[in-house]
Amino acid sequence: MDDSFYDILAGHYDDLQINGDTSAWGPYIHGLIRDYCKIKSPSVTDLGCGTGVVTNYLASKELNVTGVDLSPDMLSIASSGDETGTVSWICADITEYEGPSCGCFISTMDTVGHITDSSALAKMFTMVSDSLEEGGVFILDTTTKHHFEKSLGDNVFYEDYDDFTLLWVNHYDKENKINHAELTLFELCEDDLYERYDGELTARFYSPDEIEDMAAKAGLKKYATFGELNREEPKNTDERIFFVFGK
Repeated sequence: MDDSFYDILAGHYDDLQINGDTSAWGPYIHGLIRDYCKIKSPSVTDLGCGTGVVTNYLASKELNVTGVDLSPDMLSIASSGDETGTVSWICADITEYEGPSCGCFISTMDTVGHITDSSALAKMFTMVSDSLEEGGVFILDTTTKHHFEKSLGDNVFYEDYDDFTLLWVNHYDKENKINHAELTLFELCEDDLYERYDGELTARFYSPDEIEDMAAKAGLKKYATFGELNREEPKNTDERIFFVFGK
């Protein structure tokens, strides 16, 4: 997707996540950090933090958190939700980011899939491994084959809310594992008029084997894989898979 279109979607981004409920993400990620990170109260870097749903939750648990995202408008919304006033917000490309070492990296809510260049994603894994403190963890989620082939596929979707309507024309290329969506957003403005925005979103399906191979080549160990926001083995019908890697 064009970077500027992320800014346009920023105010509606959380509504557009699967199932429309992001409240469970923070507690879930916090639980994984607590159970798998060997560092007490680790500093956390959220790669592709978006609107800061997870970032701000972790800060509320008295962790030292940094949120990194390429969209200024996403970061503006994220920082406005930082009730602790302690989060460091950085506008940067996460595939090029070079920050201080920390005890935990996270990358959630489809971030990995939107890095369609596998070499860029592999570079990010290497950065994480190089910057991760001994005993630390890298937690991420990926969207599944079922999500791309069955839930999205070659279909048309719409979301209709009081203040905006989104139309989504989707195509998934099974051979190249690339998902392409054409989006049209109608946003309510003054005088009951709507402004129209058009953009495109491209994502890539990475198999669990590909993710685990990148992690291993970067020097990370696999601690666990889970289904969608649970502690169970991933199922064929899950929309997401969560990975916990460590060092």
